[in-house]
Amino acid sequence: MIDLVLIAVCVFLAVFAGIQFWQSQKTSDSGPVVLEEDAPKAYKVSSVRQSLQTLNIAIEPLVLMVLVLLFSVCVFLVFLEFFPDAWTMAAAAGCAATIMAYFLLSDLSRWARSRFEQKLIEALDLVQAAVQGGVSPQKALRVAADATKGAVGKELREVADRLGYGLPIDKAMERMQYRYNSESVRLFKQAMIAKWESGGDFAPLLRSISELMREQLKIRIQIAAQLSGAKYAAIFTGALPYLLVPLFLWKQPDWFDPLRNSEYGSTYLLVAVLCQVFGYLWLRRLLRVEL
Repeated sequence: MIDLVLIAVCVFLAVFAGIQFWQSQKTSDSGPVVLEEDAPKAYKVSSVRQSLQTLNIAIEPLVLMVLVLLFSVCVFLVFLEFFPDAWTMAAAAGCAATIMAYFLLSDLSRWARSRFEQKLIEALDLVQAAVQGGVSPQKALRVAADATKGAVGKELREVADRLGYGLPIDKAMERMQYRYNSESVRLFKQAMIAKWESGGDFAPLLRSISELMREQLKIRIQIAAQLSGAKYAAIFTGALPYLLVPLFLWKQPDWFDPLRNSEYGSTYLLVAVLCQVFGYLWLRRLLRVEL
């Protein structure tokens, strides 16, 4: 089994190195970088690419696809190592691993968007305070960006830089909405567009937006607290078996032999994994609350 896993890892490293080298050559010869708003529509609607950019993972979807496929191959080979004749069961286990990887990426992206919204509320307070102090909205964005760490500060600084380059406000805000597409970000973008197009006092508008976003965050926290039991049940149900099995095999190497030598051992194991995947998807559906 170790030899098969090592072969799969070596193949992945070779493919990854080749793709990275091809991308570096393509980037060096392609000229200026294309902004998201200038990219084709197919680029914009790519949910995998959007999730990767939300998580700040600088790889192409093709590289991620290769990684997930090789992980599925490893699951397939490990299953065959324990049950050599169960080819159908091993293929089903590999497909389940691929599906779980996609949903895991989506959930991590949604968590990152939620964290971005929480930090954005704090940054809006800084923008509002700077505007009330007599600073222009563009400079207020830069002040908030300099005082805010993480993704929010980076995105606000990008908005201020694009405005300084002469881009219209909708184009300046487009990258933030593309990466962190949520209700709060869309509301903030529409408020900025309304301010730039109509003028007027910006501080009361920011105050109203901040209060609305805080109320949404408060409701979301209350719902998350009520669903915390299901959340931790999903975590322990998903992680505990894979933590205990290596421990049992380390303490008692023949612990897995009865299931391995049984005629229906592969069927029992596959049904257990599929039930776990189904339970994870069901709990994920219950925990997905969008406000």
